[in-house]
Amino acid sequence: MNDLDDLIRASLREHTPVTAPDDTLADQVTAAGRRVRQTRVAGVAALALVMVVGLAWGWAALPLFTQQGIAAMPTMSQPTPTEPIPSIDPSLRDVSRTGAPSQASNSVEFLANYFASPTGNFHCFISSAGAGCAGEKWDKGVKPSRSKVCPDQEPVLGPELWGSAAAAWACGSDPHSLPLLGGGGGEGVDWWDSTFGDSIPLPSDPSTKLAVLPYGKTLVAGDFSCSMAKDGVTCTNSLTGHGFRVSRSKVDLQR
Repeated sequence: MNDLDDLIRASLREHTPVTAPDDTLADQVTAAGRRVRQTRVAGVAALALVMVVGLAWGWAALPLFTQQGIAAMPTMSQPTPTEPIPSIDPSLRDVSRTGAPSQASNSVEFLANYFASPTGNFHCFISSAGAGCAGEKWDKGVKPSRSKVCPDQEPVLGPELWGSAAAAWACGSDPHSLPLLGGGGGEGVDWWDSTFGDSIPLPSDPSTKLAVLPYGKTLVAGDFSCSMAKDGVTCTNSLTGHGFRVSRSKVDLQR
């Protein structure tokens, strides 16, 4: 017997009227105590089973909760590498879509952009169809004679570069480039501004300014480019490699 059986017996003695002794009473008490113990054991077992099942379910669900928690929580991810932003070359300006409407001798239409050398000696043009420079003064023996390059006896202007053809000397009675700023013209010099170009007075009319391409600057139109340097103007076709370099003292036709 245990304390529970003694407690039950004492309670029965207190609340049971005095009667003749019942030989089965002890057995009933013992049976009642056994049922109480069985009920207690069953309750404890059920509680233990619930705890085991709950714990097992919790372990099984933990990865899911963990994954959901990770998905829901903001993460400190590493920044995605980006391509570097290409820098704009301050010495280059693209004039492919600007210029004065012009037409070549072969009827090809183009937009011409005019510029002068810093000395004012060369007036040049560049377009997506070609480029050329005309010189005011030349050192002796640099510019060929009319009879050599101009069958129709027109004046020799300077080197020109057209399409995919090689550079050659060109002739003409009218100037092909008018790099004039302000009231003296302005058409064909939309590329010019004070942050990129320079200006000098036109020798024949100081009130008119020439749009000057400074040393170290380059204009680009389609496949053609013209760069200004102290040793002359260089115009090339990047697609074919043809071009020319012209200065007062020398002309190099790159073939």
